[in-house]
Amino acid sequence: MKPKSGQAIVELVVALVVILILFAGSIQICTLGVSHSRLMMMARREAGQKAMSEQSSFAGPLFIAACTPGNDGIAFSRDDGTVPGDPALLQVGIVDYAHPEELNQLRTNNPVSAMANSSFPQDLFGLVEGSATKNVPLIPIVRELLYNKDSIDLQGKAWMTWTKGIY
Repeated sequence: MKPKSGQAIVELVVALVVILILFAGSIQICTLGVSHSRLMMMARREAGQKAMSEQSSFAGPLFIAACTPGNDGIAFSRDDGTVPGDPALLQVGIVDYAHPEELNQLRTNNPVSAMANSSFPQDLFGLVEGSATKNVPLIPIVRELLYNKDSIDLQGKAWMTWTKGIY
């Protein structure tokens, strides 16, 4: 069968469009990776500053009992919803289970017994959080051909141990 005239030029154009999309996607992924690295550095810096402060900035954890899978159908991913948990379960499920009275007889001033005597035992974990967010604009070819949004929001969180200003 004899090829028609112009077939090679059409194949070349299709191949170039595919190569252009792959190249633009690679550039966009690299841009997002660099932005996420910088974002995590900012979150770690904030957590580090809070960890070195004299006063704790711990606001308490978000207790989650379960998650409801989001649109992707995968549990424990970013698009999931959460079912709020009960902070009292920390006291019942962990602290009371350790029998803090008996433990205090074996080892006085242990952290578990201190948690049993505290109204907010989660505060004794000594964690501080740093967080940062950034909006990364998409390059035009990615925006038009691959992802129909102007930008992507990135979030970063870092946790550190509060040193109580000892450093």
